[in-house]
Amino acid sequence: MRHSGATAIHEATSPLEIAAFGGLISEYVAWCRERYRNDSWLVEMAFSHQGLDAELMALTTLYAPPNGRMLIAEDADEILGGVAYKHVDEDTCEMKRLFVRTTANGRGLGRKLCEALLKTAAKDGYRRMRLDTTRDMVEAIGLYHSMGFSDCAPFVDYPERMRPMMLFMERDLAA
Repeated sequence: MRHSGATAIHEATSPLEIAAFGGLISEYVAWCRERYRNDSWLVEMAFSHQGLDAELMALTTLYAPPNGRMLIAEDADEILGGVAYKHVDEDTCEMKRLFVRTTANGRGLGRKLCEALLKTAAKDGYRRMRLDTTRDMVEAIGLYHSMGFSDCAPFVDYPERMRPMMLFMERDLAA
């Protein structure tokens, strides 16, 4: 794939950018279904528990100001990845839906998106960011640990069958 190397990370604000962010979420779900096809119950349970269809219909309510922000990584006119945060309380936000298209792997975009999201959330006044992921997402877990996230107590009440598969992390945004 041809790319200019000049990847811009910016907030998704226009209807087209927000729709593209929703498209990334759908691609992420398809990627999860393929990667974890031997544990398809986990993928289906995770996304149905999180209300994926409702989420895709309410992106601006969930992830646009004042409740959050959506960031996208773009190279030329191609959107390569995205991440969002959503408001939890006055001090805390939650990272959601970090995804980089496989065609853009190896370019450090996951790290760049995380860095931009951490800075944005801190600038927006949050003091802590948290996230959850499955224990099988070893690449993401390595990234999160390298960025200062540490394991924490569960903050989402997942169905009993899923609980052993989930990992919860948080990070102080002043760090």
